Amino acid sequence: MYKLLSTIFLIILAAGVLARSFDLSVYKNGYYLRYEFPRYAKDAWFEVTLGKRRGLAGIIDDVKTKARK
Repeated sequence: MYKLLSTIFLIILAAGVLARSFDLSVYKNGYYLRYEFPRYAKDAWFEVTLGKRRGLAGIIDDVKTKARK
């Protein structure tokens, strides 16, 4: 059991270290996860965004998304 937990912890740690941006927020009624990989590339190879951020951060994300289009 401890080997499994330590393996999961190391995978999460390595994913966070290698990420360009890694943001995880958990709320009472939802969550927000954003992950871009790799850290030292000019462009991200892939980006994962799940959920939606609340408050001012969510508004800023919406404005950035509209500005990119």
